[in-house]
Amino acid sequence: MKKEFDYKAIKDKKEIIEGKIEAENLQDAKAKIREMDLIPLNVFESEDLSNKLGKNSNNCGHVKFLSLQEKISFVSELQVMLASGISIIDALATIEHNVHSSKLKRISIELQKAIMNGKTFTEAVNYLYHDLFGDTFIDLCATGEVSGELETTLERLVMMLKKQDEIKGSIIQALIYPCILIVIMFILLVGFSKFVFPKFINFIIDNGADIPPFANAVVGTLHFVDNYWWFCLLIILAVVGLVNFLAQNTMTRTFFDKLFLKLPIINDFVNYINLSNYVCVLSVSYTAGVPFIKGLELAERTIGNTEIRKKAKIVNKMMEKGNTLSYSLNSSNLLPGALVTMISAGEKAGNLSKMLDDCVAVIDKKINMVLQALTKAFEPALIITLGIFVLVIAIAFMQMYISMIKAIA
Repeated sequence: MKKEFDYKAIKDKKEIIEGKIEAENLQDAKAKIREMDLIPLNVFESEDLSNKLGKNSNNCGHVKFLSLQEKISFVSELQVMLASGISIIDALATIEHNVHSSKLKRISIELQKAIMNGKTFTEAVNYLYHDLFGDTFIDLCATGEVSGELETTLERLVMMLKKQDEIKGSIIQALIYPCILIVIMFILLVGFSKFVFPKFINFIIDNGADIPPFANAVVGTLHFVDNYWWFCLLIILAVVGLVNFLAQNTMTRTFFDKLFLKLPIINDFVNYINLSNYVCVLSVSYTAGVPFIKGLELAERTIGNTEIRKKAKIVNKMMEKGNTLSYSLNSSNLLPGALVTMISAGEKAGNLSKMLDDCVAVIDKKINMVLQALTKAFEPALIITLGIFVLVIAIAFMQMYISMIKAIA
C-alpha cells in the first residue's frame, strides 16, 4: 500500500522546492525523488507520528534517573532483539527478565503495560518517560516507527549515546591528573597539621621561644581548618550553590558563555563539545528521515552555550526561508569553514548523510586534540600551584626549625 510523503529537495543544485510523492516507504520515496534529478533534504510521511505526540507526556513513570551507561544498555539490547525479528512486547519482556538493573526492569514493565493498552512504543516512552529520554530520542523513534525502521533508528541512537559516553570518558581522563595533585596537597596538609607542626610548636613553647609570624599564620590556618572543617565545607557548598544559581540566571550565564568563548584553548573546547552534539543529532535525524527543519530544532536543543545557540537559531531561520544548509551554516559562522565545505559537497553530490557523519568524526578528533592541549596547559598551572603550596609549608617548617635550634642554643 502506497503512502503519501512530503519532501523538500534541491533542484539544479541551487533552488529548494517542496512537493508530495507517493511511495511504498521512506527509502522508496527518496529513490523516486533522486530519479527526478533532485537532492532530497526532507522526506517524511504526511501523517508523521512525531506531529501527533504533541504535549501528551505526563512523566508518570516511576524511574526518574538513568545513567548514560544504563541508557546505552537498554537501547542496545532493545535494538538487537528488534533487529532479530522479535516483537517490541517480547523484547521488553526479555529485558525485564534478564537485566540486573531494577530501574531497567521497572521501565520495561511499564512500557509493556502502556503498549498493551494501545500505545505505540514512541507514545509509551513519551507518556511515561519524556524527560528521562528527551525530545531527540522520542522524535527519532517516532520517525523510525512510521518508516518501519525502528531497529535501525535505535542503532543510530546507540551510536550517538556511545559517542557521548566516549566524550565524557575523555573529560574524566583529563581530570585524573589534577585530582591526583589535589589529593597529594590534601595529604601534605593533613600530615603537617597533625604530626609535624604540633611537635615543633610544643618544643618551641616549652623552651620559651617565640613562634615566627609567618609560621604562626600558617599553623593558625591549618588549626582553623582542622577544628572548623564543617564551616569550610559549608563555604564550599555555598560557592557551589552560588555557581549553580549564576548558571541558571540568564544574564550571568550569557556573560560567562561569552567569556568562555574568548579564553584561549577553552573556547575551542566549548565550541567543539557543543558542535559535536549538534552535528551528531543532525546526522542521526537526517538519516532517520526526520523533517530537516525538525532535525535542526532537535540539534539546536543540544547546544548548551547561549552564544552558539544564537548562531544555530540563525541557521534555522535561514533554512526556513529556503536557503541551503551549507549557505546557512556559512552565513551564521556556526561551523568552521572546512566543515561547511564538506557539507556543501555532500549537498551537491546528494550524499549529505555521509558528509554529516564525516563531520562528526572530524569534530571528535578535534575534541581529543583540544583535551590534550587543555591537559598540557593545566599541568604547568597545577604544578606551580602545588609548588607554591609546598613552598609555604617549607618556609613555615624552616622558620620553626630555626626557632627550635635557637631555643636549644
